[in-house]
Amino acid sequence: MTLLAGAIVILILGFAVLIYSADCLVRGALAAAYKANVSPLLVGIVIVGFGTSLPEFVISVQAASSGSAGLAHGNIIGSNIANILLVLALPALIFPITTDAPRMRLTAIFMLLCTAAWIGLSMFFGLTLWIGVGFVVALVAYAILAWSIDREDRSEDTKEELEMMYTPMWRMIMLILIGLIGMPLGSRLLVDGGISLGQELHASETIVGLTILAVGSSLPELGATISAAVRKQSDVAMGNIIGANIFNILGAGGIVAIMAPRGQLSPEFTAFSHWAMAASAVLVTVVVFLHRRVGAATGLLFLALYGVYLWGLYDNWSLQGIGDLIIAPSAHSPT
Repeated sequence: MTLLAGAIVILILGFAVLIYSADCLVRGALAAAYKANVSPLLVGIVIVGFGTSLPEFVISVQAASSGSAGLAHGNIIGSNIANILLVLALPALIFPITTDAPRMRLTAIFMLLCTAAWIGLSMFFGLTLWIGVGFVVALVAYAILAWSIDREDRSEDTKEELEMMYTPMWRMIMLILIGLIGMPLGSRLLVDGGISLGQELHASETIVGLTILAVGSSLPELGATISAAVRKQSDVAMGNIIGANIFNILGAGGIVAIMAPRGQLSPEFTAFSHWAMAASAVLVTVVVFLHRRVGAATGLLFLALYGVYLWGLYDNWSLQGIGDLIIAPSAHSPT
């Protein structure tokens, strides 16, 4: 019982350090972006989306370097599911989020392609060194292309944007430094606490990654999405979710594949969670293409689906037959 309580305390402390440092980093990066007159959608996708995904990135890298690849993979997959079905849904219950921003459709399609690439490549080849390199190269190319196409901000500056724009240089640098120093520390605590908790509860590291770490590392995205929705910055809110999912797969997934290549992923991913991630990606892409507003009704639907996903994890649901229709899988070995 003492060890269990200690693991929970370490987890809570890690979450607190991670959330605070990620918030500092995002605020500092936003101040720099608004000073450079960057468009809201680009701020949402590249600055906020990638910035709030740094916890997933650092946690996954820490887990992979510690020999816990299953924890890293679970954190990536679980975070992508939580970002859409939980993080996007909760703010929408109170502050509707529109999806008609210019180039939002192209961004959603790219996220869908990244999701398909993760599932397809891991199913046929596993996550090898060269697949990881390909993911990282694709992320760099996408970021450069997005920055060059839609950099200029043509919208009227809000009060919050003006406040960020006039943030003193010393404060902006301090916020970024706090984020860069605090996030690795918080991630280390989270990984250690997650491993200890899994051992005490006799739960696999993949389940811990898919649930506790995934939801915890998605808290910065939740905070950023709520903040953007309150300020009626729908471009930033939706761009944050989509950009975060792109970065999780290509950035965190790419580095983890380079650091800890795997010929096969655990059946706990391939049998169920992969398909839940695919379904959530398709769902949000359809919402974007229909130019639907993500309001209370859509938010409740997403939350209900997230509850179904968690129940499926608990009840060991398997959709392995879907994979069998695509490829006859070889013998799997859990990570």
